[in-house]
Amino acid sequence: MKKVTFFFRPPMKNVFSIETVFDILQNEISKTYTISSYYCTNKWKRFYSYFKSMSVTSDINHITGDIHTITLFLRGSKTILTIHDVGALERGDGGKTKQGLHKFLFRKLWFDWPLARVKYITTISEFTKARILENTKNISPEKIQVIHNPAADDFKYSDKDFNCEKPLILQVGSGEQKNLYRLIEAVKNTSFRLLLVRKPDPTIEKLLIDNNIEYIWHSNISRSELYDCYCQSDIVYFASEYEGFGVPILEANAVGRPVITSTVASMPEVAGDSAILVDPFDVDQIKMALNNLRNNVELRSQLIQNGAENLKRFDKELIAAKYVELYKQID
Repeated sequence: MKKVTFFFRPPMKNVFSIETVFDILQNEISKTYTISSYYCTNKWKRFYSYFKSMSVTSDINHITGDIHTITLFLRGSKTILTIHDVGALERGDGGKTKQGLHKFLFRKLWFDWPLARVKYITTISEFTKARILENTKNISPEKIQVIHNPAADDFKYSDKDFNCEKPLILQVGSGEQKNLYRLIEAVKNTSFRLLLVRKPDPTIEKLLIDNNIEYIWHSNISRSELYDCYCQSDIVYFASEYEGFGVPILEANAVGRPVITSTVASMPEVAGDSAILVDPFDVDQIKMALNNLRNNVELRSQLIQNGAENLKRFDKELIAAKYVELYKQID
């Protein structure tokens, strides 16, 4: 049996989205290939771990994301690179784009050279494929294959009576693109409550208090605690300004919660007909969507039903089979 090595970014506290994706897929892929994992180290040891990776190469090397530069140390003809989004290139860190020499070196080491070197590129949405092609002129579209993330199977349906009097809105994730400020504007002077799962932020907390918005705030929580947050919620809000995929949409589908998401980026592709789509820059649209969900039991029921159907597109066996088919084109 031939071997696939998954190359992972350095472990980060309470950040495991990429790792979770490939954990879900491993059991299925291991029916065809032997699997091993290689984790890079952090900070100043990062490039040493890149150099060391040359000693653990396999029949197929699969870089799972966020460490594109490691491609320069692996045999390109045996390497696949998964790109989850190009936000770091287009938006920078915290929405601040890189400038000058820093921008030039980052583009070359993270984007141009790695993409040119590998045999295949996979990405998790048609939106991200389009952004990759927009940002490079030397990569053939045929080199890039869209393979969606699988839906996690640890989140199960949980029945709940909708709280029409004081609906609880779950928002997961930190960062400016998560669009929390417009959600706050939409729910101020209403009885909607917020359940936030994100890094502590005194500025946001003060804004919630000043606007008399009831809220619950969690950070650094486990996967099982996150599931409990979905179960407690009445509505999941994921109207981001930019996403390469949108895992919370599928998590809400699995638990059985209606979703509000965005008309932009990858979110319509992931949500299908299982969510209300809004312009993320329009507070009035967000407010209207919230009120529609609060007042329309048929709409809520239909979205939950559509969500269960939507999950079938992201079945782990289906997604794993697509990776296996790609691996066979290398081995």
